[in-house]
Amino acid sequence: MQNQKSFLIFFLIIDLLFFACSGQKQPKVDGSKFNFRISASSPEFAKGFKISESGKIIMVEIFLPWDSLQAAKKFYLFDESTDYEYVPEDGTIIKTPVKSMVCLSATHLSFADALGLLSKITGVLSAGFVVSQEFQNLVKSGAIKEIGISDHFKLEQLIALHPEIVMVSPQAGQGFEPLINAGMNVVPNGDYLETTPLGQAEWIKFMGVFFKKENEANLIFDSIKTAYNNLKILTENVKYRPTVLSGKQYGGFWDLPGGKSFVAQFFHDAGARYIYENNPETGSHTLDFESVYAMGIDADFWRFLVYSNDDFTLESLRNEDLRYTDFKAYKENKVLVCNTLNKPFYQKGLLEPQIILADLIKIFHPELLPDYQNTYYELIK
Repeated sequence: MQNQKSFLIFFLIIDLLFFACSGQKQPKVDGSKFNFRISASSPEFAKGFKISESGKIIMVEIFLPWDSLQAAKKFYLFDESTDYEYVPEDGTIIKTPVKSMVCLSATHLSFADALGLLSKITGVLSAGFVVSQEFQNLVKSGAIKEIGISDHFKLEQLIALHPEIVMVSPQAGQGFEPLINAGMNVVPNGDYLETTPLGQAEWIKFMGVFFKKENEANLIFDSIKTAYNNLKILTENVKYRPTVLSGKQYGGFWDLPGGKSFVAQFFHDAGARYIYENNPETGSHTLDFESVYAMGIDADFWRFLVYSNDDFTLESLRNEDLRYTDFKAYKENKVLVCNTLNKPFYQKGLLEPQIILADLIKIFHPELLPDYQNTYYELIK
């Protein structure tokens, strides 16, 4: 509930401050007067945004995870070469194609890289995240400035870049009011809030529409969807679906992905059965160690992410908590781990669900992909 309130306040502040700062000169009219129709670029799987068209005007609507009917934010994208007598008054007006952008999330960089938009990025947080050699070269040359680390940005440096849009991941408790007060167009990108792997990847269409890259984005996503669905077919009729435990404890508590989360969807599509599949939640559910111990001790596999400077091994797991050695998956060397320090899981994973799925299938059902080499996940020893 606290997250929902924080997201709602975030969107309300964006709307109020934008209209206070906006210097639009065109006469305005109610956006509902335009005859918008669903665009061919509108998502098939993603629930967090919708794209519609009315002539050469494109409307992008953003929805909160808990309300898929009422748009929390609207953007009206106008071709830069066209003058309009009237513009909608119930959203933010942006001229396209956008020529400069600051990204405050590493996940957005992989989408930009895939669309050939790295040259449009002028600032980023945490430039150490390697997306591509081109990105690193642009950072080294100064074409892309690092304007902060993690989720802390330097306002003065960001403003000095004069970006046309600032793309952000809406986080509970994080405010972007200073940016909006400075006249910035803050564009919330909720890719990580999607509850299916293909829904997360489909946000490449969201980025594409701001840069008039709709066709490229559609082609990229169609390729991802085809590869993902072809892999799903491999596991549809498997006779044996191993059980899987996910996550591990931190500070005495264990965050289990909900039974309707994208993690649970990955397990199902990879031909496995998630031990928490009957849980109705899409986010994580915090439980005490003893509860998860009772549920997961007999799971066939155990999956989680780590961030480790050293090779993470079964011994590393044992040293964290001796009780881990009681788990069946531990005893049978069926613990699969992605070390996010040296694997670009957070930077590229959202745009590569087909590769993550192939990794899981290779581990759960190696006979289905005999020649495949894993990219993200591996069984530790």
